[in-house]
Amino acid sequence: MTEQNVTTGVTKVCLAGELSPATVPTCRNVIGKAAAQCPVAVIVDLSDLDRAETRSLRVFAKATLKAQQEWSVPVLLCEPGAEIRRGLETFRTLVAVYDHHWQASLAVRAYVPRWVRQRFAPLPESAADARSLIGQACLDWGLPSLRDTARLVASELASNAIRHAATDFDVMASFTGRYLRIAVRDGSPVMPALVERAPTRSSIMPAGSGRGMRIISAAGSHCGVIRVAEGKTVWVLISADR
Repeated sequence: MTEQNVTTGVTKVCLAGELSPATVPTCRNVIGKAAAQCPVAVIVDLSDLDRAETRSLRVFAKATLKAQQEWSVPVLLCEPGAEIRRGLETFRTLVAVYDHHWQASLAVRAYVPRWVRQRFAPLPESAADARSLIGQACLDWGLPSLRDTARLVASELASNAIRHAATDFDVMASFTGRYLRIAVRDGSPVMPALVERAPTRSSIMPAGSGRGMRIISAAGSHCGVIRVAEGKTVWVLISADR
C-alpha cells in the first residue's frame, strides 16, 4: 500500500509478506515509483514484513541510493522486526532505520522540508489563488527562475480540477533540491488523458480538447496521475536545472 499524506507531503509505503529474490523487483518498483513523484520523503513501513533473506534486503540500500541520486528524495525505513533489523545491520551505513514510524516522521521534519498545501473551492477565482500560492512558494524557496512556469502549471491544474472535477481540491508543492513538484488532488475518480505528443504546428486547440494537459506536459519534466481513496492526484515535476 502506498499513500501520500497531504498534510506533511510524506509518502508512506507499507510492505507485507516475505521479501525474497522473487519479490525484490516488486519491492524495488513500489519504492521507486513513490520516490519518482518527488514527495518530501518516502517512509517504508516494515512492520508487516514477515521474513527476508539478508541478500534480498540489499534492495533497500539500492532504492535509497537511487531515490537520492535521481530525485533527491530521502527514503527512511521504520518498524522492522528483530530478524529484519539484524539483516539490515549489514547495510547500516546505507539505510536509515527507525524503530517507530513517529521517529522517522520526526527525522523528516528535521530536514526542514519545503512543502506547502492549501485547499480550494471549485470556483473560477481559485485558479488565480493557486497560482499565487505556488508563485510565493517559489520566492520563499529561492526559485525565481521557476516561478513563471510553476505558476502556469498550478493555474492549469487548478483550472482542470474546477472545470472537470467540480469538487474541493488540494494544491500541493514540494522542492527536493532537484525537482519542484506541483500536484492537485480532487474528488473525482475520472482520470485525465495525459498527453505525450505535441499538437500539430500552428494549430489552435479549443477548450476541452486536452489543451490544458498539453500545456502541463510541455512545461514539466515529468507528469502523472494516481488514484487515491477519494479521487485522484495529478502531479508535475519541474527540473531545477531548466
